[in-house]
Amino acid sequence: MELIHLLELENFVSIPIKLTIHGSEEEDRPVWMEKKIQSVRLCPDGTHVRLYFDHHHFIAVPKESEIIRQKHEWSAYDEKSSLRYLIKKEGGGYHD
Repeated sequence: MELIHLLELENFVSIPIKLTIHGSEEEDRPVWMEKKIQSVRLCPDGTHVRLYFDHHHFIAVPKESEIIRQKHEWSAYDEKSSLRYLIKKEGGGYHD
C-alpha cells in the first residue's frame, strides 16, 4: 500500500478537475463535481491531506489511504470508511 504524498497531487493544482467521492460499489454513484484545487496541505494533526478549493472549503483525504495513480487520474481508498476519492483532469477520459 502506498501512502499519500503531497507532491503527487501537485499535478492537479490550479487546473480544472473532476472530483467525486463514493462508497461501496452497490451504492449509487454521485455525479462528478467540477473543481479547481488551489492548494494541498497536511492537516494540523498530520492524519489527512487537505485539498483546498478556496481559503475555506476543502476535502480531507486520510493519509493512510491506498493510492492508485494514472496519467490523468488519482484515486485514494480509505478502508476504514470504505470511501473512494477520485480526481480526474479535464479531458482525462472521465465518465459521468
